[in-house]
Amino acid sequence: MKNDQPRDGKSAEFAGAYAEIPKKLKAYYDSLQDEAIPDKFLDLLEKLDRAEQAAKTADAVEEMK
Repeated sequence: MKNDQPRDGKSAEFAGAYAEIPKKLKAYYDSLQDEAIPDKFLDLLEKLDRAEQAAKTADAVEEMK
């Protein structure tokens, strides 16, 4: 049977440090979700939506011909 216990204090210290990584990453990710989307980015998304709608309309008109 394999023993997963660290043999010295340094190994335990590293294991503890690595255990903190997922917690810190989740906290960082959660903080990013709470940030507002910049207006410039929202404007770009709006332009993209309009361009896609115009392309769909042009395709529909072309199909009617």
